[in-house]
Amino acid sequence: MRSRLPPEDATRMRGAARRRFARHLAWRQHERADLARQATGCPGRQFNRVEARLAELLDGWGVDYRWQFRLGRYVFDFLLPGRVLVEVHGTYWHADPRVYPPDRLTSDQRRNVVHDLDKRHFAARSGYRVRVVWEADILAGRVSEADLLGPAG
Repeated sequence: MRSRLPPEDATRMRGAARRRFARHLAWRQHERADLARQATGCPGRQFNRVEARLAELLDGWGVDYRWQFRLGRYVFDFLLPGRVLVEVHGTYWHADPRVYPPDRLTSDQRRNVVHDLDKRHFAARSGYRVRVVWEADILAGRVSEADLLGPAG
């Protein structure tokens, strides 16, 4: 004869089973979306609002660009003429040094800073110039065409 579980345990077990099923469905949906992106040649996600703002600026300046440029194992936000790669960095996640002192970073911020540094070094070794544009500068209108396309500074 089967023993009955207390109602709290049964509820907890049903909840765990539902969460496992939901994770499985989310993973399947992610796989389908990834296959669709590969089939259409779009390697990444959609514009976030800051990237969209920078794209509007580039369009306004008449700059030809490619969004989501893959170089090795990295994907850069924009490729501009003259082998210039542009990375749009969010203030929090990429730890803008004007706001977040290096000794007060979270573990996520430290990991992202190291990843960003690796990414920039890889691009430089591959013959590209990398420009980092901060979210705060884009939203405040402090980005110019010369900042992005001018000589390395």
